[in-house]
Amino acid sequence: MKKSSKLFATIAVGSALGMLFAPAKGSDTRKKIEDQAKRLKKLIKKGRCTQEQLSLLKEKIQKQKEGLEKHLEKINSMLAEYETKDT
Repeated sequence: MKKSSKLFATIAVGSALGMLFAPAKGSDTRKKIEDQAKRLKKLIKKGRCTQEQLSLLKEKIQKQKEGLEKHLEKINSMLAEYETKDT
């Protein structure tokens, strides 16, 4: 895989995750994500993203999503356990 493909995917995933975990209001974060998506769409329309880059990006985002879902499951489990102890 080309270094430029890896770099592109790393930057895109890093930007998205940074925005998600940044201490900002939800509306601000959603706006930033929307702006990033629009920029990516423009790059795609201009032919500046290859299919390989997009596939790599999709794969990395999917892995991050799965990791976040696991963390969310743990948090929900801990909350349920905490609520059970309180009653």
